[in-house]
Amino acid sequence: MIRLAMLLALLPAQDGVKPRYAAEKGERDRVFLETKLGIRIEGSEQLANFIRSMHPLLSMEKLQIRAEGGFQVVSRNRRKVEYDEARVDARYDDADHEYDFQKGQAPEDDKDKLRQLMWMLAAVGRNYTLSPEGEYRSDDPNQDQNGEAMDLLVLGITRMPDGPVREGDSYEKKWKGQRAEKNKPGRYDFVQKVTVEKIEEKDGKTVATLSGELSGKVDAAKDPGAEEGWTKCAGKTKTVIEVATGRILSSEGKGEVTVYFRNLADTGAKQEVKLRFIVEGKLAVK
Repeated sequence: MIRLAMLLALLPAQDGVKPRYAAEKGERDRVFLETKLGIRIEGSEQLANFIRSMHPLLSMEKLQIRAEGGFQVVSRNRRKVEYDEARVDARYDDADHEYDFQKGQAPEDDKDKLRQLMWMLAAVGRNYTLSPEGEYRSDDPNQDQNGEAMDLLVLGITRMPDGPVREGDSYEKKWKGQRAEKNKPGRYDFVQKVTVEKIEEKDGKTVATLSGELSGKVDAAKDPGAEEGWTKCAGKTKTVIEVATGRILSSEGKGEVTVYFRNLADTGAKQEVKLRFIVEGKLAVK
């Protein structure tokens, strides 16, 4: 009888669990992180070249960052990701580059602009706010709506359910994004469909695996210079979380942010361009 009671205690609660991200300061976890970014510019050569000229990052064909470091809730809802060491593989302007960075060691050659950019992306880490319910906001004051969407995918951010859920349950969350391009009001309308993939016991703790499908479209006024224009995102996320503590054991996501523009040139010829940001990210406690 006692053995049966012990076995029942290890089973997930029959009335479901209510996962939430941790809100209060906790211990620093040592983690492995991986981030991938691919940029594709497709369409009319003139428009594609103009877009590439807007920012050095837009000439980046491929970027992969593999790092080890720390992940911690440092104060209420505030998270800090630190990279103790990072390896960067990049393809920029049709040339391959490799860099290794250590925490606290800034690039010595300040004339190498690409190395400086890679150091900013790979070695500085990131800080952000994440509420127990899954409301995300980066500390980057210059982040636009597409940066927000890519962060949600790369970090595998999951909106939590309103009430208790069981294994196999699904729910849907809708919300308005917080970021917009400077001097433009358009923000994302996000939708995330989440399935409770698994609820299990690991080392005496209840762990939930939440798999999501994220989609969104920027709600903005029509560009007067475009016949057609839109910005969308789509991808998948997964979060593995301790139910009692809200501690993230792993998270991952992959997807795409796409910007499309079409108009007529002065000659009457059709001009169109599609800018695709293909992203993937993983975080796992070691």
